[in-house]
Amino acid sequence: MPWAKAIGDLRFFFERWGERVIRIGSPGGTHLLIRRRGSPELQLWLPSGLAPATGGSFGIYLHPDTRHAARIQAAATFRRSIGHGVPVRAAPFAQAHRHTAMLYVHDMAQDGASLRDIGGLVHDQLPDDWRSSSERSDLRRLADAAAQMIAGGYRLLLGSRRPS
Repeated sequence: MPWAKAIGDLRFFFERWGERVIRIGSPGGTHLLIRRRGSPELQLWLPSGLAPATGGSFGIYLHPDTRHAARIQAAATFRRSIGHGVPVRAAPFAQAHRHTAMLYVHDMAQDGASLRDIGGLVHDQLPDDWRSSSERSDLRRLADAAAQMIAGGYRLLLGSRRPS
């Protein structure tokens, strides 16, 4: 199409797009799950009758609606995921240190340790005013957050993230 902007040689070789490609057939088309080392999993839906031929060129049509900006971002991520442009990297888990501490505090409490005992293990020296100290409040918050996560809040970690 004369108005379409070329973004490089897009050839439909999905087998080359990742170390592991999983095809899942369904009545309306085919799902592709493409996994590359160090990148998030790429999911692609190919409707029946509209999938390009293997090795053939293909394009990406972005419907101009209220979600156009999100569609542009998804197309750019797809392009990067298949090796055109800067590679996509999985986001680091920023809360790993906090979650590790939460599990440690919870495990110690399950083994019968008091908050003061846990504080003695975690901190070099307990403050003299332990009952009103910020360290005790921090440990209590970690213990409460751990109990909430174990009760089902961990599902929030598995949900989709909003684009930043």
